[in-house]
Amino acid sequence: MAYMDPHGHSADAALPPPGTVTTPELDRLRAALLRSEAREAALTAQLQAREQLVQGLSRHVPGGLMVLDRLPDGHRRIPYASDGLFTLFDLDPALAQDPDALFVALVQRVHPEHRGMIQQWEVAAAAGAPVLSGDFQIVCANGEGRWIAMQLGIQLNDNGHRIWYGMLQDVTVRQKMEHRLVERDVLLKSLGRNLPGVLFKVWVSPQGEPHLQYVSAQVKLLYELPDDTQPGDWTCHYQRIHPEDVAKVRHLMTAKGLDTSKPISYEYRVLLPSKGLRWLAGQAMPMPEADGSVSWYGYTSDVTEQKLYADAVISAEAAERANRAKSEFLSRMSHELRTPLNAVIGFAQLLQMDRSHEFGETQRGHVRLIEKAGQHLLSVLGDVLDLSRIEAGSLPLNITAQDCRHVVEDALQMVADLARRHRITLHADEVAEHLTVQADRVRLRQVLVNLLVNAIKYNRPGGQVAVRAWLDADRVVLEVQDTGMGLDATQLAHLFEPFNRLGAERTGIEGTGIGLVIVHRLVTLMHGQIEAQSAPGQGSCFRIGLPSASDPPVYSGAMPLDELPSRPPSAEPPMTATILYAEDNEVNVLLVQEVIRMRPQWQLQVGRSGAQALALAQAAPPDLMLVDMHLGDMSGFDLADALDRDSRLRAVPRVALSADAMPDRIHAAEERGFKAYLTKPLDVMALLRCLDEHLPSGLNPG
Repeated sequence: MAYMDPHGHSADAALPPPGTVTTPELDRLRAALLRSEAREAALTAQLQAREQLVQGLSRHVPGGLMVLDRLPDGHRRIPYASDGLFTLFDLDPALAQDPDALFVALVQRVHPEHRGMIQQWEVAAAAGAPVLSGDFQIVCANGEGRWIAMQLGIQLNDNGHRIWYGMLQDVTVRQKMEHRLVERDVLLKSLGRNLPGVLFKVWVSPQGEPHLQYVSAQVKLLYELPDDTQPGDWTCHYQRIHPEDVAKVRHLMTAKGLDTSKPISYEYRVLLPSKGLRWLAGQAMPMPEADGSVSWYGYTSDVTEQKLYADAVISAEAAERANRAKSEFLSRMSHELRTPLNAVIGFAQLLQMDRSHEFGETQRGHVRLIEKAGQHLLSVLGDVLDLSRIEAGSLPLNITAQDCRHVVEDALQMVADLARRHRITLHADEVAEHLTVQADRVRLRQVLVNLLVNAIKYNRPGGQVAVRAWLDADRVVLEVQDTGMGLDATQLAHLFEPFNRLGAERTGIEGTGIGLVIVHRLVTLMHGQIEAQSAPGQGSCFRIGLPSASDPPVYSGAMPLDELPSRPPSAEPPMTATILYAEDNEVNVLLVQEVIRMRPQWQLQVGRSGAQALALAQAAPPDLMLVDMHLGDMSGFDLADALDRDSRLRAVPRVALSADAMPDRIHAAEERGFKAYLTKPLDVMALLRCLDEHLPSGLNPG
């Protein structure tokens, strides 16, 4: 078959004979070959240069580089990945030979919670986003978590598939710092919102100029600033500071010569629109910088309540000290006034007992007047001291359940002699049985005795006094009614005023004008009320209301030590006994010696100091000890402690005989084992009855 050229000639005619190549054609082919080889060499050189560039960049760029090829059918592969990518994702470098497997391995490293980001990037790319970026977490083969930041540029090829060119970088440290920063920011905001005060940072330049760099949100509330106040306005709070404190506050952190190596504490006043004067206080910690500036970190809060509390505590402590001093003064006053009265009343009683012919009835009458005056002075002293202790808040009370009838009977017994002398009949028929009241037994009895004494003294001859008691809901009502002279409305209005005798001072009836005041205060201290009804010529009625008690009444320890009953007289022969008296006052010693002479079979030893009394007791243990509570070298309690340390003296009965009649001392003596507490001025017969009662049984007959 012949081949024709474009002009119709046979093509075979133009060809050289088979096996023959002309020189020009050979040259042309050789030149073409050389050009092709040169082109290939140039391309190879360029490729090597590009490869070196890519390798160099991939080695020095932090993280890894990759090319992600997304085919039109959705298939994805990674035809290129730098060495850094394998290190970053903890992958086997051999996966570089298998682009499909490399993509799968890379996706598997992505944390399950973050794999959804791949689909999001697909959607964004389809929407035409030229660049995709984001942070996600991966999990390495050893379980280590890393945060990766990725940025992808997208290119769409002619055949319709996308190629993503990306750089990936380890940002784990940055993520941790950001997370820590978020935590600290949340903490700072929470503190700022929830702390009652204000957190702040003030930066002071090397030139001494302060700049507020941070202040918590509570600043507006603390200083009551307007809502439109800018948070960083350092000067806005100065308008609230007390004018006298502004200069001090302005120089708190900028004063020359300020020691910036330790914190400063401060306190100042502010004047707030709604709260008025308030006290603020705080502390700031300095952080000196290399350039000479100082950052101050501090906290300021409202301490008004704390200051008020501190002032109240100081005032309370001062009041407590004053009360203690007043109690000590009252105790000393009681002792100092009762001591001379002890001699007056005690010797007056002894003189009245003297039946010798040298002492006639006239002299005994005079002595009775002396004793009566002494007893009146003692009564006044007791009332004044009681009132002072009540007003000082130092009167101890032991409020327990008490049988109302028993207390009434005690009070009636104490005023029975007075009623007989005034020819007054006492009635207590209307006191309910099993009536229990919540009260201090001693003080309730004192209240009743005081009311009964007044009802007797201000009654008419042959008059009546009735005591009634009944339960009214949750209150026990005690009533004392008399048939005396009565009171008018004006007198009733001034009934409980101290030292106001309501005109009775003109009647010749003895009194101090403070008995009813003490009654009123004692009833109030026992959570009760007192009221009075009276009319001139019709008598008076005093009614007391106290809380009822649901507990059974308390009997043990209800009576004070100086009122313990004595044992009945015995028909047996008198017993010999040795009594040791610890007393530093010679007049008191003389009085007790005279009393003891009325019991010839008793021997009295005297220790004129605590130490001397202790030595005498240790040398020859006595049968009973009389102890004054205010000895020159120690107290009666100190002597009791010393006696307790000696096994031979521990069981020796002790009776306190003291001019200190304060109830707390009496209670303390009871707790320390004293058998009785007799108060001066001395009741001669009471002392003898007490000694009879407490001398040990089984002593030798005299």
